[in-house]
Amino acid sequence: MPGLELRRLVFVTHRYVGLVMALFLLIAAVTGCLLVFRATLDAALNPSFFAIPVRPALPATELVQRLQQAHPGWRVQSFDLQTQPGQVLHVGVGALHSDGHDAIIEGADQVFVDPADARVVGMRSSGAGIDRPHLFQAIYLLHYTLLAGTAGRWLMGIVALAWLVSNGLGVWITWPRRRPWLAGWRPAWVTTRARLHRRPMPELHRVGGVWLLVPLTVLAITSVAMNFYDELFRPLVEMVSPPRVSPFDRPPATPASSGPTIGFAAAERIAIAAASTQTPSLAPVAMTDDPVHDFYDIGFAPGGTSLYEDFGRVTYSIDRHTGQLAWIDRPRLDGTGRLVLRALYPLHSGQVFGLPTRLLVLLLGVVTAGLAVTGFLPWWRRRHMRRRQAHARTPEHI
Repeated sequence: MPGLELRRLVFVTHRYVGLVMALFLLIAAVTGCLLVFRATLDAALNPSFFAIPVRPALPATELVQRLQQAHPGWRVQSFDLQTQPGQVLHVGVGALHSDGHDAIIEGADQVFVDPADARVVGMRSSGAGIDRPHLFQAIYLLHYTLLAGTAGRWLMGIVALAWLVSNGLGVWITWPRRRPWLAGWRPAWVTTRARLHRRPMPELHRVGGVWLLVPLTVLAITSVAMNFYDELFRPLVEMVSPPRVSPFDRPPATPASSGPTIGFAAAERIAIAAASTQTPSLAPVAMTDDPVHDFYDIGFAPGGTSLYEDFGRVTYSIDRHTGQLAWIDRPRLDGTGRLVLRALYPLHSGQVFGLPTRLLVLLLGVVTAGLAVTGFLPWWRRRHMRRRQAHARTPEHI
């Protein structure tokens, strides 16, 4: 019958698409689980960078000023603004060359500062490696690009697209052949002890995939969008919903714009004053020095959290020389397209609603790894059994 033949074709396609992407999904799932709590695990792995005495903390801008005075050859690129006793201040630094470009200093571009006295307690580069200081960057790049650069990113994007298609095929396979649709679909959501005993892996594969279909599909969609962000997703979204014209669309700053700057502390005060009327519920999180566009960028978020909750941070751009408020990067002012773009990372990382959604993404990572394993092992066992049977039927020749 045509219907049965089509369903069989869909089933076989689902199986072999899953087999092709199983290893890649397993890598992405395991590394993704680790990245959900990257900051906490990184601190546990590198206590020499993060473990400091609990003493009263100085303001971040004062700490940065002391750091610059102690190291005049360093250029501070970015730093956190929330300083807490017992927690290091994370500062991004570089050495400014005569050609105007930043370079790494002493093999490092990340500095960890004691918030009590601006003492440098640790330094490392942001590159990947198998040693403890660089392990989580390696895990991140393995998750995102398989440590293979642009080619690896595209490959993982194709895998994510195949994952999305596979989810749709899974729904087709479990969907009832006749009405009532929803009532007929209900058996696909449940299992029994007898079924689990008879065929545990296929049962777990089906039930786990159906119950978490929606969040797994969201994870797959955001994976596709982030892996092909500049090549496809952002241009498509901005074509449908154009963003506002911003100062970042103009050519980079010219030498004519050089001169004395107002400094980090003054820029923070100006941004806080502006935020008190524009976004009074948000607190400052981090500051970036952007000499290319001649701005200090100060990011704000609910509670001053470093996580990208909701649609991410609201950023106030302050002119480095005049102190004028030049731009507010506020997603809700740019329409639907901007909200879609800004929602990708919070949704994918689970930061959108804080701890509950981070735990959900951790669960999705575990389930995705389980789906890869429970899809692969039954096929491998059947294949091995068929080989043994074929070998047993083959006559021996002397």
